[in-house]
Amino acid sequence: MTIVTSYDCPDIDGVACMIAYTEFLNASGTPAKAVYYGDPSLEVKFVKQYTGYFPVEKHSGEYDSNDRFILLDTADPDAIEPTIPPEHVIELFDHRELVFTEQFVNAKKTIELVGSCATLIVERLRGRQVTSSPNAAVYLYSAIVSNTVNFKNSVTTARDKDAANYLKTLIDLPDDYVERMFESKSNISAENLYEVIFQDISIKTIDGKRVSVAQIEIIDLEPTLNRLKEQFMGVLNRLKKEENIKYFFFSGIDLLKGYNVLLTIDEQSEKVLSEALGIPQQAEHKTDSILMRKQLWPKIEAVLRKLDK
Repeated sequence: MTIVTSYDCPDIDGVACMIAYTEFLNASGTPAKAVYYGDPSLEVKFVKQYTGYFPVEKHSGEYDSNDRFILLDTADPDAIEPTIPPEHVIELFDHRELVFTEQFVNAKKTIELVGSCATLIVERLRGRQVTSSPNAAVYLYSAIVSNTVNFKNSVTTARDKDAANYLKTLIDLPDDYVERMFESKSNISAENLYEVIFQDISIKTIDGKRVSVAQIEIIDLEPTLNRLKEQFMGVLNRLKKEENIKYFFFSGIDLLKGYNVLLTIDEQSEKVLSEALGIPQQAEHKTDSILMRKQLWPKIEAVLRKLDK
């Protein structure tokens, strides 16, 4: 069986790609199923409720030794379900600069720097003259809008806009759809804060050190941070300890106003972030424009590798 999957606790980009690519494989005569691990994001839950369509199976236990895997929206062996052997991955798609493709020795690799992995899937399907189902198209469109922050993010490319415009010809969404989707993942409280941050934490091992960038994307970022400041710091410190992280960074993105608030919780991480971005050394920093995690990772890695020389 061909298993189509993404990273743990997938966001809307990973889930959209899984759904659309699994449809494509099955229609092409390759038996495949979409599988996720962990808990999907609030945004995924919104699109699931909107469409009433979620052909993705939650997995637990072991895979069959004959299973082969396609990874979408990731090329990081540390980010996927631990029971997936990297040598059994036959294809992968990602849109990040910092990838670990050398560990997937048998995979056909598509790594291109666009705003959303969903754009790569749309282009693949269009190239094969395959049309996604309307529900899959809603997922793909939602993913592109989310990843590009409604096309305001600096990582947005003409290819993302072209893919989104094409998808809009396949679906009929209400005028307030994007606003409602963004609001759905901004519903953060003291009760769900740990879950929300844990679902979108990225952890990599760089020169033997565990490094993490947690990210949330919401409306009214600064009021939320101020309202839950004590809880935020508690959750970040808890995750740093639980996950044995040496360098820990938090990035909050305001979806409507278009800026980041970057937080660190220890001096060594503070120094790394300062050098990586060329900013004053301080525990909190606000940007003038949006900086996505996939842009932040290569800068952090470059500083850490220089420190170890």
